[in-house]
Amino acid sequence: MKQLVSQIIAKRWVIAAAFLLIAFFGYYAWKQLSVEAYPDIADVSSQIVTQVPGLAAEEMEQQITIPIEQTINGLPGMEVMRSKTTFGLSMVTIVFKDGVDDYWARARIQERLADLSLPYGAVPGLDPLTSPTGEIFRYILESNTQDLRKLTELQNFVIIPKIKQVAGVADVTNFGASRRSFRSNWTLKT
Repeated sequence: MKQLVSQIIAKRWVIAAAFLLIAFFGYYAWKQLSVEAYPDIADVSSQIVTQVPGLAAEEMEQQITIPIEQTINGLPGMEVMRSKTTFGLSMVTIVFKDGVDDYWARARIQERLADLSLPYGAVPGLDPLTSPTGEIFRYILESNTQDLRKLTELQNFVIIPKIKQVAGVADVTNFGASRRSFRSNWTLKT
């Protein structure tokens, strides 16, 4: 070890030149490197969301989720399909192999869904074209003084339009809440 240290001290200019050369190549490599603050390492995926208010989770699974899965099954480039069904909501997530283009994958899904007929007038839709790492914010509206209907109106007519005005927001997905329905008391006499 003493001999190595004495050689380094004796040939300082060689060590300094090697250091400067390595520093130069390091700086050059750093400038050539494309760096993203938050790189998207997620697989290409799409989610099919279908809402049918009033159906139990078992009914949603049998009448909505399973027919969607059967329609999507065998899609070119598909690697994994998984689903989650809750009260009134069916979500089928399709993950594609590496290298599959987002728009190509979504077009294949839309082609398959176009031929699908679901009960209760259910219309499956694709989530916005975003990365799974792009979901940033979830919130819950709660109040001790307002009922669920008032909170739903606040959500639908004030909060969601304001959030959609923000640059970079693809969509706002609303889960839960109550729906207002109008019923006519008129009767037709003939």
